[in-house]
Amino acid sequence: MFPADGKGNNNSNQKADKRFALWYMGWSSLDRRTTLPMLPWLVAEIRRKSEKNESGPGQAREVQLYLSPTMIRCVPANSSNPSVFIFEHKAQFISRFIHNSHDLSYFAYLIRSQPDNPESEMACHVFKACDPNQVPEVISSIRQVSNAALKEESKPRQDSDESFYNSQKFEVLYCGKVTVNHKKAPSTLIDDCIDKFRHLLGVFPECILEDSDFGEQQEIRTRCNSLAGGLQKRPREAGKGSTRRRHASEPNNVQPSDADKNRTMLFQVGRFEVNLISPDTKSVVLEKNFKDISSCSQGVKQTDHFGFICRDVVESGPAQYVCYVFQCASESLVDEVMLTLKQAFTTAAALQSSKNQIKLCEACPMHDLHKLCERIEGLYPPRAKLAIQKYLSELSDNEQVNIFERVQKIKPASDHEENELVILHLRQLCETKQKSHVHIGEVPQQNASGSGMTSDNSSAGRNKLDALKNKARSSLTSSLENIFSRVCVCCPSMSSWSRVLYILVCICCFSDHMDGWELLPLSPRALNRDQNPQVSPLSSEQRFGGEKGRRSPADYRALWKKAIHQQILLIRMEKENQRLEASRDELHIRKMKLDYQEVCQCSKEVQALWDRKLSSPCRTKVQWEKEEIHSAVCQGVPKSRRGEVWLLLSQQYRLRHRLPQRQQPPETSYQDLLKQLTTQQHAILVDLGRTFPTHQYFSTQLGAGQLSLYNLLKAYSLLDTEVGYCQGISFVAGLLLLHMSEEQAFDTLKFLMYDLGIRRQYRPDMISLQIQMYQLSRLLHDYHRNLYTHLEEHEICPSLYAAPWFLTLFASQFQLGFVARIFDLLFVQGTEVIFKVALCLLSSHEGEILECDGFESIVDYLKSTIPTLTHSQMEEIITKATEMDISKQLHAYEVEYHVLQDELSDAPPPSEDSDRLDKLEKANVQLKKQNMDLLEKLQAARLKIQTLEGSVESLLSRESKMKHLIRSLEQEKASYQKTIERMRSSLPSDAMAEVEMTQLKSSTNGKAKETACKKPPSY
Repeated sequence: MFPADGKGNNNSNQKADKRFALWYMGWSSLDRRTTLPMLPWLVAEIRRKSEKNESGPGQAREVQLYLSPTMIRCVPANSSNPSVFIFEHKAQFISRFIHNSHDLSYFAYLIRSQPDNPESEMACHVFKACDPNQVPEVISSIRQVSNAALKEESKPRQDSDESFYNSQKFEVLYCGKVTVNHKKAPSTLIDDCIDKFRHLLGVFPECILEDSDFGEQQEIRTRCNSLAGGLQKRPREAGKGSTRRRHASEPNNVQPSDADKNRTMLFQVGRFEVNLISPDTKSVVLEKNFKDISSCSQGVKQTDHFGFICRDVVESGPAQYVCYVFQCASESLVDEVMLTLKQAFTTAAALQSSKNQIKLCEACPMHDLHKLCERIEGLYPPRAKLAIQKYLSELSDNEQVNIFERVQKIKPASDHEENELVILHLRQLCETKQKSHVHIGEVPQQNASGSGMTSDNSSAGRNKLDALKNKARSSLTSSLENIFSRVCVCCPSMSSWSRVLYILVCICCFSDHMDGWELLPLSPRALNRDQNPQVSPLSSEQRFGGEKGRRSPADYRALWKKAIHQQILLIRMEKENQRLEASRDELHIRKMKLDYQEVCQCSKEVQALWDRKLSSPCRTKVQWEKEEIHSAVCQGVPKSRRGEVWLLLSQQYRLRHRLPQRQQPPETSYQDLLKQLTTQQHAILVDLGRTFPTHQYFSTQLGAGQLSLYNLLKAYSLLDTEVGYCQGISFVAGLLLLHMSEEQAFDTLKFLMYDLGIRRQYRPDMISLQIQMYQLSRLLHDYHRNLYTHLEEHEICPSLYAAPWFLTLFASQFQLGFVARIFDLLFVQGTEVIFKVALCLLSSHEGEILECDGFESIVDYLKSTIPTLTHSQMEEIITKATEMDISKQLHAYEVEYHVLQDELSDAPPPSEDSDRLDKLEKANVQLKKQNMDLLEKLQAARLKIQTLEGSVESLLSRESKMKHLIRSLEQEKASYQKTIERMRSSLPSDAMAEVEMTQLKSSTNGKAKETACKKPPSY
């Protein structure tokens, strides 16, 4: 029944039945409100239990996963009977797949226990493959089975789970903000704001940039573990406000953007909020919930601008309404943003009000857990631990103690394991709270019994008390801010530095005499209850430390000096701590980037050779011997210094080859390009998730890797307006980012595109790519004639399989270590390396390709099997490519292609051929028309067939109902006959004779009536 190889692709009748040898790690139930950021923690929980053999719903065991057209069945590996299974379920119940980016051998999927009930629980099953390359095939096979089962049921797939917390992203320029008096915006609000910005700044900048209040009003939420120094809040500079000239009649609440900074942002419209993400700092600088946004509007005159009014909470006073203004690249993009916001508001309202959707509101515990998991996604474990601790501080005392005791019982060995345990208990707590949670706008149900109401009231009172306790707990920062505010009231003329020193001196003055007392302005209960409340508990001598109640000037100078030294020491310690954290994060990111298997590992001698070359003082000014560089690259390049080597090789190439002035790229800096808007934003944003999706650095949505990649692709699209952005450049740029910084990667990308001429294949006409495909075909014809003939017989041209190799430089399909080795040779030998590697790949698999006897099998082998190279095969191909020389052939083939094109363009078509071509075109038009008519008839026939099938089904159902009715009537008749026979047997003989006479008379009268009715009337 099943193929022996476990892949299920032998016979045509077995294509729907597959099996895979896997390890089943276990399963766990979860709430339907579980979102994508929570799933990795759930998978980690199941994995941890299976690895430590803890008790749970499932233990790790070796299994066979059977895929049938409608069912998925998990069978023990040692069982030969598929009917004995661990679990089975329908394929159409699968709603989501999870592929672990940290360990590619793990994957999981979610199933719905009750698809028609949105409040029902879901289950997550986790598996481990022996070979990580097998995981995409398993996921693809399960997805195909699920889709086929859904089509058979003729039910549209519910996309609510897949689109849950999905978002739309747009690139915008932040203009500034204005405080308004009303929550509803007039039609000219955006235009008025732009006019005010122009008036305040003198000239409205083309690159509209940052408002300095972002860093202080909104907490910057780190998206990934980028360099800590770049993610810290930047305090406002004292002199920055003086550069803004304000007219005397202008209000002070208009804050335009700073024209000296890059404030291009990604405007993200989520399910319940809008976020403003900075690609520079890799952080969220503004986050507003839909419930805080009162209106959105577009400019009337400035049609490429838009904004929204939202409620801004101020600690020192009542809430006020603020209008944030943004600019887009075009008016059409603003229209798309406004339409997206309208749809998002409508969807959010329907999601909270509709009974058929998942009930979720802003106050849901599961929503809070989602925000936490989204906040710590991709963070370094110590940073994630701090964010989790901050979240725990908002819980009640009992909940904090309960979670702490449970975690400490297991004794986690690392911060990552501790984070997993805390998230596990938080998920359980939030799921428990969610069951009794009352959504916003709903009325809580009244308990019938008075005791129940009493217990609920008492528990509610305890919860309120815990909440008040948590609010009463203020951190050191909030306490200092409170003290600062009091100092501001007492001494409003003090500068910020004087306020800090003032507080430190006050603390030093009273530190020796506190004895449990708190400062009077902060604690009204610090007075002694036995004394007069209006009398201070400290005497004048205790307050001032002197016999006369006053300190000498020397004492004050000593206190000020001591406070200044302490403040300087504190600042130094903070800077050193930030430097250490930045260094630790940088090392972690570097390790994450270089997480791939190296091909042709370097020896110590080769590493020492490259160290000497990279430390040479004249490496950027003096040309080295080409043979020396080629020999060093062929011996290998150390992975840790590969980025530096690439920069060195590009500099050496530029010393030997100078581009003509007209072919050089524009002299625009990388930072200036980032300040501009690109019209290619949609294509770039779509391809971010498709570029190295399994690599940890790029796997986090809008994480540090994706935002850096966006910056790089955006900058190049603005630099090279002819090419702009083309699919394939993202993989080249992504590989460069894994080995160097953004600016270095941008300079190296310019070298590859302009100096090596790779940009020609990305031009809109793609003539260069056509030439490359012709050159590869001619190479196959000259070097591997049998393979060339075999491919030509099945009409397989190089563009079907080799176009991704050239457009992405093999990065989209092959392993990173192999691609990095190709890049090493690319910097030395140029684009010739691409042809060498492609030719070596095809020649090494020539025998297997010749055995394939069909178009689909050949293309599938070329696209799927060839990229799965072993380590020895990759080393062998790199070695062959370094020894090959085909430069003369490539040049000859290019000339040959141009000659053929010239001949085809110069030769006029014969008249007979033109007449025949006209006839064929007319016949083609008629055939297309007939084809359309036939398609319409076919569609009408299909509709009629569907109608007839529906009527047949209704008739069949009626027939079955009638048969059932007839059967029941016959049974009823039989029972009546039995009853009559029983009654006859019980009657005496005389009564029986009378009954028979009565029946005889009635039958005679009936016949007479029938005869009278049949007799014709007499006239």
